[in-house]
Order: sequence, then C-alpha cells, then structure tokens
Amino acid sequence: MKIINASDIASLVPSVIDFRRELHRWPEVSGEEKCTKQRIIRELRKLDCEIHEYVDHYGVMAVMKNGLGKCIAVRADIDALPIMESTGLPFSSESLGVMHACGHDVHMAIAMGSARYLDAHRDAWQGEVRFLFEPQEETVGGAKFMTEAGCMKGVDCILGQHVNPNFPAGTYYCKPGFVSGASDEVEITVKGVSCHGAYPERGVDAVLIASHIVIALQSLVSRSLSPFDSAVLTLGMIHGGKAKNIVSDNVELGGTLRTLRKETRKSMQDGIRTISTSTANAFGGEAVVRIRPGYGAVCNSDTYYPVIEAVAREVFGDAHMIQRQNPSLGVESMYYFMENNDGVYYDIGSGVSTALHTPTLVIDEKCITSGMCMQISSVLTLLGG
Repeated sequence: MKIINASDIASLVPSVIDFRRELHRWPEVSGEEKCTKQRIIRELRKLDCEIHEYVDHYGVMAVMKNGLGKCIAVRADIDALPIMESTGLPFSSESLGVMHACGHDVHMAIAMGSARYLDAHRDAWQGEVRFLFEPQEETVGGAKFMTEAGCMKGVDCILGQHVNPNFPAGTYYCKPGFVSGASDEVEITVKGVSCHGAYPERGVDAVLIASHIVIALQSLVSRSLSPFDSAVLTLGMIHGGKAKNIVSDNVELGGTLRTLRKETRKSMQDGIRTISTSTANAFGGEAVVRIRPGYGAVCNSDTYYPVIEAVAREVFGDAHMIQRQNPSLGVESMYYFMENNDGVYYDIGSGVSTALHTPTLVIDEKCITSGMCMQISSVLTLLGG
C-alpha cells in the first residue's frame, strides 16, 4: 500500500478549501451546471491531462496517463439542490434558492485536490486515472449519459466517496457488498364502469378494485419474499372518482419499489403485475400496470473492496473505522458507473450536522484533508505496482 498522510498534502489543502468555498458560493441545480463546469475546466487546465466535454450535458472527464498499468476512475458529482441556505457561513450560497446541501462541492474539491497531487507525483504511479465530474446526480443521473458516451471503457475500478454528516471528520463508513438499493416507479391504472351510486349493479367500481389491489400488494413483501431478503413497496398516491354519488370508472395508483438483488427486483415486478391484473379481473375490471425502472443497486466489488478497506484502515485508523450494518434502500447514480465495472463506494465523516438535503447542513472542512488522503492513497495503491 502507498499511504498519504495530512503532512504530505498540507501545502495543497488551503487552495482546495478555497476552491470548495467558491463552488459552495455559486451552486447550480441539475442540468444547469454551466458555470460549475467552467470552474472545473479552469482548474484542470493547470494540469497535464486530457479534458473531455460533452454536447448534451455539463459533465467533464479529465484523463491522466502515465505509462502502462490499470485504469482507475474517480467520481465526483457536481450539481446542487433547490434549497435556500440558512447556515450563516461567510461563503454561503449567493444563488437564490440553491445550495450545495449534499456535499457535492466537497466531492469536487477533493477530486481536484487528488488530481493536483497525482499530476505532481507521477513517479508514484503508473497507468491511467480518470476523474469523472458527474452532472445531474440529484435528478436523472448524469452517470448514465457519461457511461453511454464511453467514459467507463477500459476502467478496472471506479472509486466514489460521499460525505456523511452523521460522523465526525476523519471517519470511514462502509461495508462489503450492497450499499444502496434499486428503484422502480410503479403506476397502476384501474379501469371499471361508471354508474350512479344508487344502482351499483350497473357498473364496475374502480375505487373498490383499487382498494383490494392496495391491500393485496402488501402481501408481496410479507408473504412472497424471504425474511432474509430486502424490498420495500410504497404506494404513495391514489386518485380517482368524479363525484360522491357516482361509481368511479378510473383510479390511478402510484408508488415506488425498492430492492437489492436483481432476482428480487424481477420477482417483485412480476408480482405487482400479477396481483393487480388478477384482482381487477376478479371484480370484472381491468388493471394496466406500468413499471419504470430507475437506478439499480450499488454493490461494492468483491475484488477491490478489501483493498480499499485496508487503505482506509491505514488512513483513518482502527478507532475511526465504522462498519456499516445494512445497505440503504435509497438510490445512488453511482450505479451506472458500476453496472458493468468493478467499483467501491464509501462514506467519509464530514462532521456531525443536520441531515443531507437540509438548509442547515454544515461541513467540517477537515474532511477535505482526510478525503484527499483516502482518495490519493487508494489510487496510488491500485496503480503503484
């Protein structure tokens, strides 16, 4: 292993913090990261790297090559959130109603600091490093567009880190295997026959059918899935009916499905379709089921995770290694980068604060030092041979 400590990057950190604060002061929401992209490119032009831009979004890929060896990618998301900041920081957002409330400003700064170090210390590594600055992570997932454009071709392993405000700076939080789930949007249209409420025998009640579908779908997880597997089906929307005394002929149901394993995802999707259509048919109606796939689950590579965890143990120390107990059924666009490539995705403590996506989130900038040490050490360990 090749481990970098705080003293090795001390001269870099002040300028990296300045860059982070600049990004924090001028955030841009998903799909509008034009000036953020320009700031990234401005800094990359100071380095010996290839800069790749894209026509249909504001993502950026920087490629550093140094002889023969593996190819390691580093991901940093770049978009902000439509949140009005209320931290009172001297470098608070000056973009009205927009804030880096998910730490993407920190992710970009750490990646840029890592790029500066690796550019200046080419004697310590061989191969190729790609820095992927991903747009639209908070919405559609710019990783999908970048991957479709070929950014992952030839990559041996991709590394991603995310700040976590539940732990102090200088903390590593992760686990082998799954770390986040897959999501699917579920839409069910129940069709019946309308009639006057005084003569229900003349119609087919879509509200009644929809009610039975909602109840029946609750059995999917509890009775169709092993208790050692994971899935969540939430039906959060229901709309139907035109008048209190009219039997409704149409009801719309909407929800989300969250899973981990591909096999579970498919079986749950099949179950939703079967239960919905069969229940509707039993009452003389019809159900049309539409399932729109979202992000897939993120699963850390069996090959590379032990290596990265060993690096983290050296960087952070045993006392600051926190083993994640369970994956989240939240989603992460890192999936697109890792769908067909090995990768490791982990959290670093960013100082105990309010939750991500809140207007009062404050980052302890000490995490920039520990994040750079972790990221640089990981790349050097993987490319130093």
